[in-house]
Amino acid sequence: MNLDRNTLIGLLLMLLLGLGFSWYSAVQQEKQAANTPLAADSTATATPGAAAVPVADSLSIPAAADSLPSDSLARMQEFINRRRFGAVADAMNGEEREVVLRNDKIRVTLSTLGGMFTSATLVDGYTRYASDEPIALWDSTLSAMSLKWMNTGKESILTSQLYFTPSAEEVNASSAAGSLVMRLNTADPARTMELVYSLQPGSYAVACEVRMAGLMNEVNEQAAPVALVWNAVGRANEKGIQAERSKCSVYFRPSEDDRDYLSEGGDDEVVTEEPVSWVAFKQDFFSAAVISEDGFRSGSNLSIRVLDDSTHTKAYSAALALPQGKQDHRLTFFFGPNDYKVLKSVGVEQFDRIIDYGWGIIGWVNKYAVRPLFWFLSSLIGSFGLIILIVTIIIKMLLFPVTWKNYLSSAKMRVLKPEMDEINKKFEGKEAVEKQQAVMALYRQTGVNPFAGCIPVLIQMPILYAMFRFFPAEIVLRGESFLWAEDLAAYDALINLPVNIPFYGAHISGFTLLMAASTFVYTRMSSASQPTMTQPGMPNMKVMMNIFTVMMIFFFNSMPSGLSLYYFTANMISIGQMWVIKNYIIDEGAIRARIEENKKKPRKKSSFQQRLEEAQKAQQKKLDARKQGKK
Repeated sequence: MNLDRNTLIGLLLMLLLGLGFSWYSAVQQEKQAANTPLAADSTATATPGAAAVPVADSLSIPAAADSLPSDSLARMQEFINRRRFGAVADAMNGEEREVVLRNDKIRVTLSTLGGMFTSATLVDGYTRYASDEPIALWDSTLSAMSLKWMNTGKESILTSQLYFTPSAEEVNASSAAGSLVMRLNTADPARTMELVYSLQPGSYAVACEVRMAGLMNEVNEQAAPVALVWNAVGRANEKGIQAERSKCSVYFRPSEDDRDYLSEGGDDEVVTEEPVSWVAFKQDFFSAAVISEDGFRSGSNLSIRVLDDSTHTKAYSAALALPQGKQDHRLTFFFGPNDYKVLKSVGVEQFDRIIDYGWGIIGWVNKYAVRPLFWFLSSLIGSFGLIILIVTIIIKMLLFPVTWKNYLSSAKMRVLKPEMDEINKKFEGKEAVEKQQAVMALYRQTGVNPFAGCIPVLIQMPILYAMFRFFPAEIVLRGESFLWAEDLAAYDALINLPVNIPFYGAHISGFTLLMAASTFVYTRMSSASQPTMTQPGMPNMKVMMNIFTVMMIFFFNSMPSGLSLYYFTANMISIGQMWVIKNYIIDEGAIRARIEENKKKPRKKSSFQQRLEEAQKAQQKKLDARKQGKK
């Protein structure tokens, strides 16, 4: 009898000790939560080599109670959980297993522990480079997704700590729409939550309805908003991990602004200052994204971190605050390719701008000129290498009048070179303003516009840069071969080197060499056809162009082979056009005769010339005044 009394006293003491420890931990967690930003309670690590684990496990009882009988420990643990976590305490016990939701495009898995996505795989033919393995949008062992809120007891609740019951073990939506319900296990049927997932045939988008009506009376939204916390580690899927990393980032769209993104060159983080309608973890040619029907609240945290290993690209993180005061939240998850038509079909504003075709006029040229032409030809021709050649020819033919104008301006300047040399000799050692006035007088007298060659160059620049943005972003080139290039969306390795050369790589790109060689020939021909007008202290332009050609070999060696093929073809066409213009179209004798004829006709100064001369005269007066002041 005495032994039973001692045992009872010991159990009571241990129970009091456990309650005291629980109260102390709750106070400390409340203090910490009050000073912790939204992103701090991330549900998983994002470090390669370490499995995803909960941030904190505050559910264990004191170590001193290990000597208690197992049934007493279980009752004590249950008591602590109910006191701290309320209705969801019963959901902390269960069996973890995966359930599957799939169609003809994607296969996603969800876990009964957390009720949310654990993996997303494309099953429509996209595979990793040099492999038959389907594209997985993140490393499932290093990634996690969870809903997070704070209860009335100021305890942080993560669905990744709670067990759900699925409505089915597998749902196939390949031929008809399918849905899957993940229901939270609680003792009170009136206090529960449901995650309802819906998938349509042929779609990359999974609709998700978060129903929290049964739990809203236990959610303390004044202390912290309900949030979606998502960490993901991207896998290397393309040829050349460094080039792939340079196009991986977090893209998002502020509700009242244009699409934005974090740095693609290094680590970056942002706390949103306004609501955000969607967030995408862009992985070069593929993206995992979440869209909110009502928008995520301001104060959401987005970050990205570069990983330094050979199998992962970057670590993505998002802590997205859901709208306050709502019992139900409608989200859409997108798991698919960065294909313009696919992204456009989602029907969300600026969602297609996950593909970065360039800003301003560059993006317009790609969207409404280059891409439609490219797709039209792809419906007629099977070889994308030939399509690039044809697109290049079409573009250069359309720009031929501009090229001709540019060459005509150069020919006029070349005819005037002897007279320009006389002016330089006449005003050598004199004020620059006097020389400029004499030059402008010559241009006015002969009817030559020195700026005529600038306009054609400015017209061509948007197209040249648009192609520079188009080829690295266009997914249809992925895996397409041409000649020795096995993938037009990646670099071509004509020769693999035994060592990695800094700033160059461990391979020699054949198309890059051809492009650089054609650039050298073109610059030599164009510089030979233009007058050499050097100024003291100015660098030798021929030397500068030769250095630029060498730099291109290093810069383009790891760029997509389709881009180098385009520039090589464009250079060869330009060389041919220049030869034809010089030998069959431009007659320098006729130009000289026209200039001499213009000299005989007095020409009125244009308003631009008048303003220019007035500015030169004003500058000359200032110089004269300074000279007088020094005397």
